[in-house]
Amino acid sequence: MRGPLQFRELRRGLPRRRPVRADTRLPGMLIGLAMGMGVCQTGQAQVQLYGHLTPMMDWVSVSERHAPASAARPTQAPAGAVSAPTLSGTRLLSSISYFGMRGREDLGDGYAAIWQIETPIAFDGKSTGSIAGRNSNVGVKGPFGTAFMGNWDTPYQWSTLAVGSPVRNPYTGDLSTILSNPGFNVPNTTTQSGRVNGAADATFNRRQGNSLQYWTPEWAGLQLRFSYSLSNGSVATRAGDITPQVFGAGLEYVNGGLRVRYAYEMHKDYFGLAWLGAPPSANPSNVGSRATGSRDDAHKVLIVFTYANTKWVAGWDRLTYRTNDGTVGNLDRYRRDAVYAMVQHWFGGGRHSVWIGGGYAMDGVCSRTGGVPCSTDGLGATQMNLGYRYDFSKLTDVYLAYYQVINRAWGGYGFSPRPNFGTGNGSAPPGAHYRGIGIGIEHSF
Repeated sequence: MRGPLQFRELRRGLPRRRPVRADTRLPGMLIGLAMGMGVCQTGQAQVQLYGHLTPMMDWVSVSERHAPASAARPTQAPAGAVSAPTLSGTRLLSSISYFGMRGREDLGDGYAAIWQIETPIAFDGKSTGSIAGRNSNVGVKGPFGTAFMGNWDTPYQWSTLAVGSPVRNPYTGDLSTILSNPGFNVPNTTTQSGRVNGAADATFNRRQGNSLQYWTPEWAGLQLRFSYSLSNGSVATRAGDITPQVFGAGLEYVNGGLRVRYAYEMHKDYFGLAWLGAPPSANPSNVGSRATGSRDDAHKVLIVFTYANTKWVAGWDRLTYRTNDGTVGNLDRYRRDAVYAMVQHWFGGGRHSVWIGGGYAMDGVCSRTGGVPCSTDGLGATQMNLGYRYDFSKLTDVYLAYYQVINRAWGGYGFSPRPNFGTGNGSAPPGAHYRGIGIGIEHSF
């Protein structure tokens, strides 16, 4: 390290304190890190500590669901009778709580080396995951834009972060309940770093490992993002070798109170269709499969308009799943559209706000190999969320929220994370209704 250390407080909305010079290098760094005072600066480099703590407690219920084996159903619904009782319970959730460090080193001529290490925090006694399990990277920033490698949110995930929800916590039934996932008890968001041969392979809200990303400079309110996740070589399956990869792109335009985001994402050889009611042979990892490749993609548009004390949000996305399957009668394509809208209003000097939002996932359309008829009737769902938030400051708030998901007869949408009352893997039967009331606190530093 070169030069004396300086510690500066960078909290939002608070005046900066005068720099305090440390008499020695190492003790000064340790004191700065322990106090979490924002930035530790040495020579041309600096390190910032930051975090977001957002534990919540909620009560959730999942309605009963009964259907005889003879009941009419769409192609992707499970066979047999359905019989499940009403279940309810309380949960303590850590939500997206995390702690991180980020830094940069000035390289001259407008260039800087950048890095970030972000780790989840658990308030609920569960495993926190690995160090750097959240957004973590290393790269270069300069006049050309920003380029880095690491484990990072895809542009599709980024497109709704921070701007589309009334609070930072997505577990309050926000727009990700309907947008970015196809139902079928697929998780609303995944932090798996690649293809895992599970239901998470079908979701488009992803924090993706093995990632390369490039962000353009901002020009007249416009910025682009591109991402590519490598396969690290081919993967052997019973149906042949595959090369799972993820491509993504995002666009943002900001002009005053208007913000528009568009995102695209494509999954190659993730075989998301295998988890959307397709038979086991649709998964290339299973015996007898003739599925040799897949291409799943998604488009999303989000519009946010803020005027005076009110914010309006409107979103749409389209998810499409395709598999090259040589077995006649197997599902080879499914597509569905979904929409979401929300309004949030601040009052009382900007400390109080209320919101109401709702979403609708359509049944979609499907096709089967060989032209066999395919039905999607009853696969959709509606969603609603409303709540109240009180801001103590720009860093701390508390909230109370109500949220629900009403599935159609064979829909499989639900909260994130899905309630687990000790019954199997926690997945509710198709057609179940979810309701929840949650209270939480959020603090950023």
